[in-house]
Amino acid sequence: MKKTVVATVIGSVVASASAMAAEVYKTDELSVNAYGNLRARYETTDNGHMGADSTFTGEGTELGLGITYFLDNNMYVNGDVMYEMNIIPEDGDGNDDDNFLKFGSVAIGGDFGEFRIGRMSAVQDTLAGQYDITWEYGGTANIKEDAFATDRLTNGIQYKIDINNLSVMAQYHTGDEGVDANGVADPDLGELGIDQAYALGVAWASDFGLGLSATYTYSERTEKDMTYGGDDDTSWTLNATYAYQALSLAAMYSDYDFAGEERTGIGAMARYDLPVGVGLYGVYDYVDYDTQDDKLNQFTIGADYWLNDSVVSYAEYADQSFDEEVAGSDDSAFTIGMRVYF
Repeated sequence: MKKTVVATVIGSVVASASAMAAEVYKTDELSVNAYGNLRARYETTDNGHMGADSTFTGEGTELGLGITYFLDNNMYVNGDVMYEMNIIPEDGDGNDDDNFLKFGSVAIGGDFGEFRIGRMSAVQDTLAGQYDITWEYGGTANIKEDAFATDRLTNGIQYKIDINNLSVMAQYHTGDEGVDANGVADPDLGELGIDQAYALGVAWASDFGLGLSATYTYSERTEKDMTYGGDDDTSWTLNATYAYQALSLAAMYSDYDFAGEERTGIGAMARYDLPVGVGLYGVYDYVDYDTQDDKLNQFTIGADYWLNDSVVSYAEYADQSFDEEVAGSDDSAFTIGMRVYF
């Protein structure tokens, strides 16, 4: 699971990629922020399904730039762009994990909320899956893919408003013609583009450590799926988090229908932060692939340590097993790495 540092903070309502941004220019009317992270880790797997085997990688390194103009009446205009650079491809030959524009959008906001348009994070990606505090391997029950409008939107329109401890989001996705990395849609292979999609989400954070959120996403495909016969997708999630002193707990329930392929997911986690600055955590993911008559159980354990506010090191082990190995293949993986945020 690739995430920003703020996404590891249980109870955060909306994780912002620019939370640790460095302000490089500031006037009364203009603010320019640079942000991002550098990543390096070593990974090994038993069967090569959860990742690469015995390799170093810098996959997921990000660089972002945000520009905000401040207007009268508490209004503002913002432009934000993030580029992902895979400085050490996982296979070592430079052919995997190409660099790409991860996010790019403009927004106008104020006391009325914020309207944003462009390439952005989907509602489900923003509000769901707080139980996944892993750095690499968790989050299997929180199924996020561009193809289902639950990860990133190529052409999105979003409205968001924060009222005290409540956040409400609504999105419309104008669609795309492809779902894979190259933007190619092939109905014969089940690679179907999105014609349009809608999403709603709400998140609430209490003053006593409890957080609740829910999301719903519906997308219409450009063609019928050749395998399952459907031409639309629905997904919804329910999430709960609780933090008390050094202990954090979270759980998630998800339900999906991807053009006729039905899945159900359950995720849960526990984390404890020791006084010495080391965090210990465990995450459980369960997915019932009802249509394919298969089930996945995945356990992830790990530890991390913040050297300072911007540098974290971590080690993580995961084991996944399928009942029938129809929807996927058994594997286990171990990684040790470091990230530097700015």
